[in-house]
Amino acid sequence: MSPVATKGSRVAVLFTSVFEALKDVKAESREDMDLALNAKSVEEALRSSGHDTWTQPFGKDPGKLISGLRSSGAEAVFNLSECPNLSPEKELHACALLELLRLPYTGNGPLALGLCNSKALAKQLMIANGIPTPRFRLYTVDPGGEPGLSYPLVVKPANEDGSAGITEDSVVSDLAGLRRQVKWLRDGFRQDSIVEEFVNGREFNVGVLGNGTASDPHRSLPPAELVYRNPRWRLCTYESKWNSSHPSYAEIAPVCPADAAPETVALLSEITLACARIFGLTGYARVDFRMNSNGELFVLEVNPNPDISPDAGMARAARAAGLSYTDLVAEILRLGLALGAR
Repeated sequence: MSPVATKGSRVAVLFTSVFEALKDVKAESREDMDLALNAKSVEEALRSSGHDTWTQPFGKDPGKLISGLRSSGAEAVFNLSECPNLSPEKELHACALLELLRLPYTGNGPLALGLCNSKALAKQLMIANGIPTPRFRLYTVDPGGEPGLSYPLVVKPANEDGSAGITEDSVVSDLAGLRRQVKWLRDGFRQDSIVEEFVNGREFNVGVLGNGTASDPHRSLPPAELVYRNPRWRLCTYESKWNSSHPSYAEIAPVCPADAAPETVALLSEITLACARIFGLTGYARVDFRMNSNGELFVLEVNPNPDISPDAGMARAARAAGLSYTDLVAEILRLGLALGAR
C-alpha cells in the first residue's frame, strides 16, 4: 500500500482538548488522553512530509476559531476534533463548520459521525443492511420488565466514546442488574442506555482507509485482536484503557495482524468494507467485532474517528500494511484533500 505524496500545503491540525472533562482521572493519564498530544504527533508527521503546519485548538468561542483559521491562511484542516464544548455529541459540528468555511478537511463528514455516534441508529442501519450485530434494546427510561433478549447483556451509554461508561459491571445477568446499570448511566452520564446481547468470544477490530470513490476506494487494513490475558476480564473497559491503578489495566493486549484463519480474515475485511459503504465513510475509520462460540462474527460498533496516535491501533494496523506513522498521516491528509471543499 503506497500513499500518494502531497507536499507544501498549509495545514491546521485542529483538536479539542479533553483535559478539563477528565477531572476524575489522574493528571498523567489526562495528559496521555488529551488530543493535544495526538495533535502534536500529527503536526510533526506532516512537517516531516513537507507541509507547513501548526496545531489549532478548538476553544469555547467558534468565532475565534474562524478568525484564527482565516488569518493563518489555512488551506486545509487535519481534523482531530472529538468533543467541541466537551460534548462527544457535538463532534459532527466541527466538520460541519469546516464545510461552511469551504475548507478541505480530513476524516469523516458530519453525517457519518452523527450516525455512528447514535449507537442505536447505527445498529438499526446495520440490521437493515444485513450486517450481523448483537440484538439490542434502547432504554430512555428504566426497564419496565424483561427486555426480550438473552442474558448476559451489556449495558452501554447510547452516545459516548472512548469506553466511557463501560465497566465490568456493564455485563448483567438479570433484570435487577439491567435496571441498576440503566439507572447508573442515567444518573452519572445523563445518557440513554443501549443494551445488547453479550458476545463472549474473541474480539477483533479492522481499520479502513479510503473515500469510497473510484479513485480512492475503501481498503481494509490487517485485522487486530484484543487478547484478554486474564479470563476475569470480559470487556475492554474505561479502566482497562485509562486507569493505570486498576487491576485490568494493560491486561488486554492488542495483536496485529491477528492470528486468525484466512477465512476469518477475509470475512472481517468483507464486513468492514460493507460497513464503510453503508455508512459512507471517508478518510479513515475502524470497525469493532466480537466472535461467538460458533465462530460467527458480530459488529459491535463502527468508529468513524478512531485514535490515530503513534501507539494506537490504527497506526499499528497501518504499520502491518507497510505504512509508517508518517505515511499514514500523509495518506489521511491526501484523502481529505482529494475530496476538496465539501
